[in-house]
Amino acid sequence: MNLNEFFKGQCEEVLRMKSVFGIALLIMTCAPCRFVNAQSSQTVVIKNATVIDGTGRAPIKDAVIVIEGNRVKQVGAKSRIVPPKNAPVIDATGKFVIPGLADMHHHLGNGFFIPGPGRPTQNPRQNLAQLLGWGFTTIHCPAHTDSALATAARDDAAPLPRLWGVGENRGFSTEGGHAARFGNILPKTLEEAREKVRSVGPAAGVDAIKIVYSDQSHRRGPQPLAVMKPEIMQALIDEAHKMGLKAYVHAPTLRHAKEALRAGADVLVHSVADAPVDAEFIALMKQNRATYITTLALYICAVDVAAWMRRLEEMDERKIIPKEVYERFGSEAGAKDFHAWSGVLSKEQAQYLGKNLRTIYDAGIPVLAGTDTSVPGVLLGVSSQMELALMVEGGLTPAEALRTATINAAKFLGREKEQGTVEAGKLADLVILDANPLADIRNIRRIHRVIKGGVVYDPATLLTTTK
Repeated sequence: MNLNEFFKGQCEEVLRMKSVFGIALLIMTCAPCRFVNAQSSQTVVIKNATVIDGTGRAPIKDAVIVIEGNRVKQVGAKSRIVPPKNAPVIDATGKFVIPGLADMHHHLGNGFFIPGPGRPTQNPRQNLAQLLGWGFTTIHCPAHTDSALATAARDDAAPLPRLWGVGENRGFSTEGGHAARFGNILPKTLEEAREKVRSVGPAAGVDAIKIVYSDQSHRRGPQPLAVMKPEIMQALIDEAHKMGLKAYVHAPTLRHAKEALRAGADVLVHSVADAPVDAEFIALMKQNRATYITTLALYICAVDVAAWMRRLEEMDERKIIPKEVYERFGSEAGAKDFHAWSGVLSKEQAQYLGKNLRTIYDAGIPVLAGTDTSVPGVLLGVSSQMELALMVEGGLTPAEALRTATINAAKFLGREKEQGTVEAGKLADLVILDANPLADIRNIRRIHRVIKGGVVYDPATLLTTTK
């Protein structure tokens, strides 16, 4: 066994260890491992921070946070908290603490390639590790999810965001339809549809199925694709609900979204991109108690990919994405090849996205931040940060945008008692920023430290795990 294999094995062993001590031991004994800048202790104190706790309360200035083990023990103004003696201290003077962020539509690829021959192999584990360095302590994959990786990532000691999804099952599409070539299930009859849902339902970690119900006509480009028969979609959703599963539906046009909601859809995994939402749509969303995942990055990428790359490069504070990736998509030939594959979203449609977001948020419908990263041009990490900036451009306040990636995400996962805000008793999943995200949401890129399960990480180390 060579040294690289040995140290890779030691890093992977940490993912199976249940104590914070395991990371500390690895750091002391295995310096070449890339997760060397994690700070671990039974107690950690953050002092002099401004805490934006995510509850809707005013920021707490000159605050102290006491982390004991994997949880926040105390948080409040320093005049009210006496920190324990001899505990390691992070002096966060001039810095801001927010809850760890979530990207609720992610497929663990990096999006670095333009479709064509020689599609590069992806490394989901490495990509997931890097996402922690971008400030994302929770990732949700609304499609096929590696159950073993998800289990490992939920360990507090693992240097990975917590990973949630729909288990090992594939989604449902139709022959000639969108994503049919990715191994999705293509039922032809009502009974086959019901049987296929029953076959995936008992699988470990499954809490939902995903259905593609779209002709992709919202993108100007190739001819519309085949769409699943409505009665097949209805059978899939009915059977899912009988089994206690939610139905996630890919339906980015208003007509298809309404049809999916009438059939009982629980989650729309993309924004409506072709028209303004109307009163009927809002009523259907409320009737279903449905959730709306934004994926604005996916859409804005398709408006003008060269302009999108310029924006991402500016957002990429530490210059982590290889420059050749920006150049590939930003070149005249690269942009032409990309849009020939992706189609083009009009600027008018881009305006619908923001107006729809504001309308839906104001209606009290749960909104979640998600990007659909893995799609070419939706680049790893930086697109997840940009998603929140696009929300603010679309009309949300920075505080509202942060809620879509914190407490709203936690509620969706049924983990609001564990995650989503900075409060005593909750998991210590936090991000320390060098600048105020309420003043400029783009300051979420100014990351000083990331904390997951009480373990403190230097993002510079995490962000180089895929280089």
